[in-house]
Amino acid sequence: MQTSLFAAALSALLICGGAAAAERPVPIAQAEAGAKIFHGKGKITGVNAAAGLVAIAHEAIPGLMDAMEMQFEAKPAKILEGFKAGDAVTFTLEGKGYKLLEILHAAPGK
Repeated sequence: MQTSLFAAALSALLICGGAAAAERPVPIAQAEAGAKIFHGKGKITGVNAAAGLVAIAHEAIPGLMDAMEMQFEAKPAKILEGFKAGDAVTFTLEGKGYKLLEILHAAPGK
């Protein structure tokens, strides 16, 4: 009986967790414990991939900050490879330390 309950609970967790992951993969493991994760979009105004720094003029990030231009530290720095000033991007941000966890080129027209 306990085995079947455990199996049912595990299946439900995997199904629910799998649906959320399919929408947008978030590298939660890189975030500090207890930190909230936020998503934003904007345009890169400067990037120093070697130092792991990127400046983004971004739209308001609901629940975190108003629209502004801000420099973010990327964790890990290698996620900035291939990006340049002028690129339209979407990004995942750790709210506690403003660490950039993921950055993607935005689809044209978005």
